Amino acid sequence: MNEKVAAFVPFVDFLGAALGSATEVALHDLTDPSHSIVKIVNGHVSGRAVGAPATAFSLKMAEQLERSEDCFVSDYVSTTADGRPLQSSSFFIRDGFKVVGILCVNIDPQPFRTLEDGLKAFMEAYRHGGSEEFRDTNLEAVRAAYRASSVETLSIGGSETGVAEQVRSLLGALGKTSSELDQAGRIDIIRRLEAAGTFLIKGAAADVASELHVSVPSVYRYLQQVRRQG
Repeated sequence: MNEKVAAFVPFVDFLGAALGSATEVALHDLTDPSHSIVKIVNGHVSGRAVGAPATAFSLKMAEQLERSEDCFVSDYVSTTADGRPLQSSSFFIRDGFKVVGILCVNIDPQPFRTLEDGLKAFMEAYRHGGSEEFRDTNLEAVRAAYRASSVETLSIGGSETGVAEQVRSLLGALGKTSSELDQAGRIDIIRRLEAAGTFLIKGAAADVASELHVSVPSVYRYLQQVRRQG
């Protein structure tokens, strides 16, 4: 383990104890991105364990931050392998200018949503013209927008790279299956994946093609179009 990363191991235990069981704290050593997690507390939040990989989004952020003085990115939405959104923040560990590790904090907002549901139900009961149908429709609209804002899928590792889960998550957020997408829809998926750094993962194009039920050359053609458009 990189010595700069190793210095943060006790801090992982501290944050896990201080922030509670709904918050996952994961320490990544980027010398082995495919098995980067070297310490994790409350791994049940995302389902990951030691040896799980870094995400394409994290690797892209690490690459970009080597050209800046920023040391953290906070308050973005990530998605677990089974499709649950988390509120995430990442602190980047440097050895000189090079980013060698990442300390990630991922909060499961479900307990707060349960409280939110209760409060909204109470308020709607006393609001003139309010209805349960109205409340549920608006809650789902807000949650769909929240899920759609996810920029990262947290892979559990093993034979999965996390690419397939990212595509499924995007399709779920759009409320469509791959067969329901037209060409513009497929290009939109490719654009979102490119923004998240998905195509930095080896073999990503083949996984995307499989999930979208198109050929690998089609994925590369869409990707070239996205990159030309900037």
